[in-house]
Amino acid sequence: MMARDAVARVLDVVPHPLPYFTLVLEAPAIYAEVAAGQFVMLETTGGLEPYLRRAFSVADVSNEADGVRIELLAKIVGRGTRAMSRLAPGERRALLGPLGRGFTLPAAGPVALVAGGVGSAPLLLLARRLAERGVAFDFFYGGRGAVDLARRDDFARLAEQAGGRLVAATEDGALGFHGRVTEALAAELDAGCAYRSTYSCGPMPMLAALARLSAARSLAGEAALETEMGCGFGACLGCAVPHIEGRFALCCKEGPVFRLDEVRW
Repeated sequence: MMARDAVARVLDVVPHPLPYFTLVLEAPAIYAEVAAGQFVMLETTGGLEPYLRRAFSVADVSNEADGVRIELLAKIVGRGTRAMSRLAPGERRALLGPLGRGFTLPAAGPVALVAGGVGSAPLLLLARRLAERGVAFDFFYGGRGAVDLARRDDFARLAEQAGGRLVAATEDGALGFHGRVTEALAAELDAGCAYRSTYSCGPMPMLAALARLSAARSLAGEAALETEMGCGFGACLGCAVPHIEGRFALCCKEGPVFRLDEVRW
């Protein structure tokens, strides 16, 4: 699928408990086939500040009578995302994508989806794809507090539809397992849960912990990495990650999805 530079129209901005929100855009028809884990580069303000576009995973996609809609799950962390949260229906922004390598869909379950905070974004579309195929999964969703588990009802519904469940984990103990999401996964594995593989996205320390856990349990896995990106197609070299082959891999071109055992954590 070739990426396309286009102008997308804002359809809605759906607020979640702040600082999280979902931006709904009217997108080109090619997005109907976007792979879970792929991302876009979005113009945030329509002006010169900030100058560079921002990278966002495609959280969901739907085919409506009036065209294709995509959803971007975001967190307000600076000027760009704050401007995005204030967009009004009808406004237009430059959109480049779909970009990158997505997740490899498993033929059978059960599998574990593991998300940390807003890293849940690419896993929402993956959860939908798995549910559509009847592949069972449990969704492990972690954050510092309950507010960081944005759209958890959507994840719980999709997991239940596929024959699985949502396992929430909060570091402050406000909801679900008291501790980190990787600790919640380890507890389930210790209790006898058997997964064919894991699919994850979140902060790098979380993914590194998951990689160590997976290696210790001989559990295969893929992760969508969160890195800073300036262009999204390999020109700026700003998204290099250390590879086990002794080189650096460009996250935007060789990823953002990597096998857990490909990255030098």
